[in-house]
Amino acid sequence: MSSEPATSTAPPQEEKPQEKPNPFAALGSSGAQFGGAGGFSFGVPGAVAPKPEGEEEGGDGEDEAAPEEECQAEFKPVVQLDEVETSTGEEDEDPLLELKCKLYRYDGTSNEWKERGLGVVKLLQHKENKKVRLLMRQDKTLKIRANHIVMPGTKLQEHAGNDKAWVWSTVDFAEEAQKVELFAVRFGSVEKAQEFKAKFEEAQETNGKLITAPAVAKDTERQDADDLAKSLEEKAKTGDDKAESKEPEASPKKE
Repeated sequence: MSSEPATSTAPPQEEKPQEKPNPFAALGSSGAQFGGAGGFSFGVPGAVAPKPEGEEEGGDGEDEAAPEEECQAEFKPVVQLDEVETSTGEEDEDPLLELKCKLYRYDGTSNEWKERGLGVVKLLQHKENKKVRLLMRQDKTLKIRANHIVMPGTKLQEHAGNDKAWVWSTVDFAEEAQKVELFAVRFGSVEKAQEFKAKFEEAQETNGKLITAPAVAKDTERQDADDLAKSLEEKAKTGDDKAESKEPEASPKKE
């Protein structure tokens, strides 16, 4: 007895094509989250990301703001400030000299030089009476640190050991009261120091023709200041004043 193999009448099943693994599956999405609006879509090959709404062809749309986004509001200041003209007291004078310098004042109480301020020293000639005065204002604050008429008898002496500095005594009016002061002025170069001396002496000649009786303090007080300046000059040459006074270059105290 022969046995034939049993034949199956069921139709053969079609083989399903194997799906290619997604290289971005490990990232947790199809990759669209990396593109966002206007970016790349990793899920669909060749797909073009949609343009943001309102963007036209041929332009990126970033530089052109929509009309409704433009601010048309106008803001008025809460307080209206009017321009105020300030008077410096120099409107009726012509500047003959303007130089940057550092000014010192000799303090007889402590026997030392004290820094008066850093600023611009000016020689100003009045337009009507033609008198020349010296004016020095401190930088930024514009506070007056020296203000006096250039008197014909003022002695301008070179500071010992420094050809950029000058020493002189005068009756000053910087603090709105006549006071005998011994000043020292120092410039940044020898040329500026010589320019100051030349203009200072010219101002002395000009005022000498205009001033007959000086309206200053007592002559004895001015003579005492001249004597003090002379004694300081002599001590500086011999080196005896190191223990008594400080030179302007030795970091004087500020007032």
